[in-house]
Amino acid sequence: MLILKEIVAVAVSVPLKTPVKMAGIQITAADNLIVRAVDSDGRIGWGEAASAPTMTGELPLGMLSAARYLANALTGSEIEDPLAICSRLDQLLYGNFGPKAAIELAILDLAGQALGVPVYQLFGEPQRTSTEILTMVAGGGPEAEVANARRQADAGFRAFKVKVGVNPAERDLQRVYTIRKALGNSVQISADANQGFSREQARIFAQGAEQAGLDFMEQLVDGHDLQGMALCAGDTTVPLGADEGIHGIADIRHHQQANAASGGSIKSIKLGGLHPTLQAGTLMHQLGMHVNLAGKVAETSIASAGIAHLAMAMPQLDWATSVTNQYLADDVAINPVAIVDGSISALQRPGLGIEVDEQKLDRYTLEISS
Repeated sequence: MLILKEIVAVAVSVPLKTPVKMAGIQITAADNLIVRAVDSDGRIGWGEAASAPTMTGELPLGMLSAARYLANALTGSEIEDPLAICSRLDQLLYGNFGPKAAIELAILDLAGQALGVPVYQLFGEPQRTSTEILTMVAGGGPEAEVANARRQADAGFRAFKVKVGVNPAERDLQRVYTIRKALGNSVQISADANQGFSREQARIFAQGAEQAGLDFMEQLVDGHDLQGMALCAGDTTVPLGADEGIHGIADIRHHQQANAASGGSIKSIKLGGLHPTLQAGTLMHQLGMHVNLAGKVAETSIASAGIAHLAMAMPQLDWATSVTNQYLADDVAINPVAIVDGSISALQRPGLGIEVDEQKLDRYTLEISS
C-alpha cells in the first residue's frame, strides 16, 4: 500500500531541436506539466503530460492549477490499487485528462518501485519485449525531407509519418510519393493532417493516397467531423485513422460504427492515463482496428518512458509507437529513453526506470505563482 506524502507539480518549457510545423501551429518547445510524487518511504515517482491546446484544450497554467488541486486532495492518502487511481481522480475533478495522466504516471512509478517491478508488469503479462518507433518526416522542402528520411532509415527506423495538411493536397501527395520512392516499399509510411484539410482537400488527398504509396493516414479533417472522415474513408483503400477525434471509449465505437476510421492514435493525455489508454487499445484490438500508441510532440523521457512501458502491455501495435523525447534539444532525465535501431526495448528497472536531474528540471521550470 502506498501513502502519498507529497505531490508537487511544475510547468516546464524544454526547447525542440528544430521547430515542428503542423496544421495551423508551429511548435518550438515542449510546454508541459511535470509531477513529482513522494511516498511515506521516501521513494520519488515522476509523471508528465504535454499541453495540447488544439487537441485537448489544455494550456500549462490550467494544467498546473488542476494538478495542484488534485495534489491537495491526494496528499496523505493511501493508494491500495494504483490501477484504480484514474477512477478516483475522475471523482475529484471533471475532465482535465492531462493533469490526471501526469499524476497517474507518478503513482504508477511509485507502485513499480515499491513492488520492485517495471511499470509494464503492473498491467499483467507483457505482450512484447520491444516496439518499433514511428518517426516524423516534416519540413525543410522535398530534398531536406528525403535526406532526413534516408538518414533515419539508415539509423534503423522502419516506420515514418509525414506531416501534411499545411499545403494543398496535391502538393502533400507529391511529398509522400517522393519519400516513398526514396525509401522503397520495405518501410511503413503514413501521413497525418492533424485536422488540417477541408473536406474537399481531404477527399482529394484520400483519393490519391494509394498511388502516393501510403500505408495509412490520420485525421484528415476536423476531429468532430465523423461524416467527413467517413467520406474520406470511402474514397480509398488506404486505412484512415482518427487522433483528435478520439477522447474516450465512446469515440472509438462511434468511429468504427460510422465507418469513419479503421484505426487510431491513442494518447494518455486524451484518455487520462496509461490504464485508460490500455483499455482503449484493448477495445480497438477487439474491434479489429489498427492501433498507434503515441506521445504528443514533444515530451521528455518521463512521459516517453510511460509510453515505452505501455507499449509492452498493448495487445497489438500494428501502426507502431511514437515516443517524442527524440525531438527535444535537451532532456530532464539522466538516462533518457533510447531508440536503438528504430525500436525501444522494455525498461527493466523498477518503476519507470527514469532518473530525473532535478537541477536541470529547475532550469526549465516556468515561474508561475501558486
